[in-house]
Amino acid sequence: MPQYSKEVIITEVSFRDGFQSAPEVYLAEDKVRLMDMMADAGCRSMEVGAFSNYHSMAKMRKTNEVFKLLEQRPGIEYRALIFDPDGAKEAADCGCKKVKLNISASLAHHTSGTGMTPLEAMGKFADVAKVASDSKLELMGSISLPFGSPFPGEGIVPYDELSAIIARYIEVGVTEISLTDAAGLGTPKLIYERSASLGKKFPQVKWVLHMHNTYGMGLAGIAAAMQAGIAKFDTSLAGLGGCPYMAGATGNVATEDLIYMLDGMDISTGIDLEKAIEVGAVIRKMVGDRGIDCYQQRLADVRKSKGSGMKW
Repeated sequence: MPQYSKEVIITEVSFRDGFQSAPEVYLAEDKVRLMDMMADAGCRSMEVGAFSNYHSMAKMRKTNEVFKLLEQRPGIEYRALIFDPDGAKEAADCGCKKVKLNISASLAHHTSGTGMTPLEAMGKFADVAKVASDSKLELMGSISLPFGSPFPGEGIVPYDELSAIIARYIEVGVTEISLTDAAGLGTPKLIYERSASLGKKFPQVKWVLHMHNTYGMGLAGIAAAMQAGIAKFDTSLAGLGGCPYMAGATGNVATEDLIYMLDGMDISTGIDLEKAIEVGAVIRKMVGDRGIDCYQQRLADVRKSKGSGMKW
């Protein structure tokens, strides 16, 4: 049997990745209420929003209002996504304490989202790190499409190109990095082999896996990453999400489904499954069930319709 960590940290990203692709812009007050509900459920890490002027992030432009309303609880990580020094400054100004700097390993993906090449973006890493240091912001990194790219002519992302981005992150002091499979192209074999190899090559890095479920490989990919030693994962309540500049990309692995899987493996997340299902149901109502994909939510609907307390 594979050896898995006895404890896994789940970062709830529906408030950013989910609502970024939702049909409407939602009130800061409603997002804070959901975060408080997840904190009550036992969640210890959440991605609150993003600081960016990019058109693709238009629905995140009031993230500063969310942070100003949010009472950050001790022991819970509340982070935000950024792309440049301006995003880091804006985060620091509204009380955010941790930011995730994103870059894509795909030229087409990064250019379509930011107007810059990955090489140009890496040139700004040091500036972002300086702002973070001066502002006492914790800084982690994120690499979109670390396994494969759906854009024409790209395919499997070369390992050496991925390693070069990681090395640049390390040069500016970043030692927590998310492998962000926004296209959901990672197969269990590729995820295991690449994660295990990167873990050996860069032992100082704490790894995170951010899986989208576009091809139904999400939970299998997480299990493969756990075999490779990764123990922190991004998920989204009710599976809400997508990618605004990647046609066909679905949401992240559903938080509820991952909790169910890990509970069955006797791996602790600290999150109460039934409470998470309740929060997911609130999100479903907010978005009108658009853009959601979650087995546990579907089973909850069946139980309610049949009046059964059965847990499957």
